[in-house]
Amino acid sequence: MTKKKPIGEQKKKGRKSLYNPEFHPKKAGELALMGKTDVEIAKALDVSEATLNKWKTLYPEFTESLKANKDIVDSGVVKSLLQRACGYEYTEISVKDDPEKGIITTTTTKKVAPDVTAQIFWLKNRQSKDWRDKHEVENTGNLTLHFDKEDKDL
Repeated sequence: MTKKKPIGEQKKKGRKSLYNPEFHPKKAGELALMGKTDVEIAKALDVSEATLNKWKTLYPEFTESLKANKDIVDSGVVKSLLQRACGYEYTEISVKDDPEKGIITTTTTKKVAPDVTAQIFWLKNRQSKDWRDKHEVENTGNLTLHFDKEDKDL
């Protein structure tokens, strides 16, 4: 009879993981900064989405790289959406070469009007209770129908 080895000494079954701690966290983080989804990141890393999810549970440095870089991108989008919803100003610099006066630099402050679509999107997502299109109405009363004798042919 063969003696079973303790768990720590047992050989692992299956093939060796393709995960490379020097490469995968950095590459996944770069892809996350580009706004890629988990499906797109898995495809770019040439693994299945299931493998990507497994790596997220097994390798904290991988998970942190994805999360931190997705948060950076999401924060930028939130900032841009808010700016677009509220309107903003920016400075435009124009440089012209005039044969008589030389180089002329003009600075202009321009305004971008608030965007109603961005405002609606923001409010529906941030204050959905007050701004959603569909409101829940609760009716707790009873409904009774009364027919006149003249309407009985209906």
